[in-house]
Amino acid sequence: MVVRWHKGMRWGLIVIVVAALGAALLPGASAQGNEVERVRFLAQQWLMGKLGKPGLILIEYTFSGASWPDSSLGCPVEGESYTEGTVHGYSWSFLFDNMVRYEVHSSLDGTQHVLCSSISASPDVQLTTYATTSFTLPIPEAWLWFPNADLTEVLFAPQQQLACDQPGARVTVLGRVASGVTPDSLLDDQLAAAGVEDQPTGRATVGSFGRTTLYQKDCGNLTQQFRLGAFVQYGSAYLVEQWAPQGEYARWADPFLTMLEQFGPGDSALDPAAINTGDTAAEAGEGADGEAAPPPLAALPLAHLFVNDLFLGTLDSLPGRSVTNAPTVERRHLTFSPDGLYLAFIDVTDAKLRTLHAIEGRSPRLVSEAVDVRFPPAWSPDSQRVAFALPTDDPATVELHAAPALGGEAQRLGALSLAGDCPTETVSDPASRAYSTEAGLPGRDQVLVWLPGDLFLVSTRCDGGIGVLSLADGSITELGGDLLSGAISPDLGRFLARTAGGLAVLDFTTWQRTDWATEQPPQQIAWGADGQRAYYATAESIDSVTLEGEANAERGEAVFGAWPVTVEVYDLALVRIDLTSGEQQVIWEGRGRGIGRITAAPDGSGVLFSVIPDSLPLVEVFQAGADPRARHELWPVPALYWLGASESEARLLAYAGQPAFAPVTVAPPAGEAATEEANVG
Repeated sequence: MVVRWHKGMRWGLIVIVVAALGAALLPGASAQGNEVERVRFLAQQWLMGKLGKPGLILIEYTFSGASWPDSSLGCPVEGESYTEGTVHGYSWSFLFDNMVRYEVHSSLDGTQHVLCSSISASPDVQLTTYATTSFTLPIPEAWLWFPNADLTEVLFAPQQQLACDQPGARVTVLGRVASGVTPDSLLDDQLAAAGVEDQPTGRATVGSFGRTTLYQKDCGNLTQQFRLGAFVQYGSAYLVEQWAPQGEYARWADPFLTMLEQFGPGDSALDPAAINTGDTAAEAGEGADGEAAPPPLAALPLAHLFVNDLFLGTLDSLPGRSVTNAPTVERRHLTFSPDGLYLAFIDVTDAKLRTLHAIEGRSPRLVSEAVDVRFPPAWSPDSQRVAFALPTDDPATVELHAAPALGGEAQRLGALSLAGDCPTETVSDPASRAYSTEAGLPGRDQVLVWLPGDLFLVSTRCDGGIGVLSLADGSITELGGDLLSGAISPDLGRFLARTAGGLAVLDFTTWQRTDWATEQPPQQIAWGADGQRAYYATAESIDSVTLEGEANAERGEAVFGAWPVTVEVYDLALVRIDLTSGEQQVIWEGRGRGIGRITAAPDGSGVLFSVIPDSLPLVEVFQAGADPRARHELWPVPALYWLGASESEARLLAYAGQPAFAPVTVAPPAGEAATEEANVG
């Protein structure tokens, strides 16, 4: 190495250029009796640890002896207290390969250190990413960061003591805000508090969620140019202030704008990829934060909709095999036959009923056209025929027909009347439209179940009511006008219905009804594999946002297809109930538009459920002036979650909807599906 000595302070000044990179980094130099080199090594290692950049390569360093009047080592922090008394030590200047020079003060023995400042040795502004659980932000490589205790405010600057002739930035995490708060209203409030006005042409959209503006403010004998950014993302608000001396602002204009364009919430913030629940999908074979990997999933066969197409697969290998290839067609009512060999579904767009042999893997067969899409297909108890509803000239009457499992000549079974006002799709909220597609309108489907003895369980009114239709004489026995949608038990002997205030179990062997009250009105419901437990979903509205006004009407119509637009945000819960004791337990909680479907694994290993996120991110992007259509990941689509029987957190498996397990406990071996018999659960 080359050492150049310069006369200076009492302790001397040394400039060292590192020629052999390893020599200056190894602690072995202390073995040569060089105490200063040992302290230098400690200071350098402390600095790289504080910066979180252990891979930096030292290019050059200087040091000089110094004395300070207290334990701040010459770099006091406002608000901190220090012990008085002279402290002798060293002032170090380290230049690394990131072309940043850092000033560090240390005690003589190297046990105390403080980072005082940093200066870029490059004419260009290089950015690096600062990330916390609160937010992420690109910052200049040469800047330091000074967060407060709870990370709600972080200062970025060459040093903590602000100076009028230096640039800097500050991020303030405002946290959850009311739905009416917009980035522009945050800018207005901040400008008013500072007693300034923004420049007439300063306001602009930044990123997808933010707005920014420019203003000037005097600082000592100088004028500082400010860029102010405001963001509202997933219900939380953030302010980003950036400043530089007016004469130097041209150098910082582009980096400042880049910082705002790439600003975003941190790891703890909610995002659409996590479906606004706080749960995230673990990487295969690896647990979150180094935890043990979650238990493996069983090879249970199931059907689901993935990118709007029908897929068949197994729980442990989603998405599986594509059965259809027309993603523009809306499909619903995925229904397995009792023996698990056949699957029926309805092309809602074309009002066509199709079936397929789930084991042989053949293409879907057309069973009937012009079906009533409000009713699901209903398999006969022996799985040989499938029933469906056909509309008639009378809007209040539908006919029931049945055809062989894979199509053929259909037979008329009877008719039923569906009284009451049937709902129509009038919502403007994209999430509510997605929820209706997943769960039915309004959040439920009409009932059609084929029971033993040529009986059908049917809806008697659009707005509620369930009865038993006898094919022998066409009569309908009313079971209760308060009964809404529901699910048939695995043995076809009971029906679990929801009411306005709870659940009702209808037993077809005793023809008795058992009611269970719930704290929140149940929505989607499902049976457990053993028939002794069940699951239901709840949703409690916690926020509502309305976009209106003539100024944004044209743009709103283009984006949402409606105007004005009202979106709802709900607290969601998945509850398990013991149908013997009535004991109820919340097993999952989240936030979004709703839980769309629930289906329990037939081997009792857990439960699958789909979650529809809310449209709040779309509203925030729209309010910021950006085009939500450019952010496809923000549009509400179902997300499929798995919660194992022995697990406490749900796992995101896929962005898929309408899950339906085949009523079997194991999947047929690959290549032997056509000859193997299913193990009926």
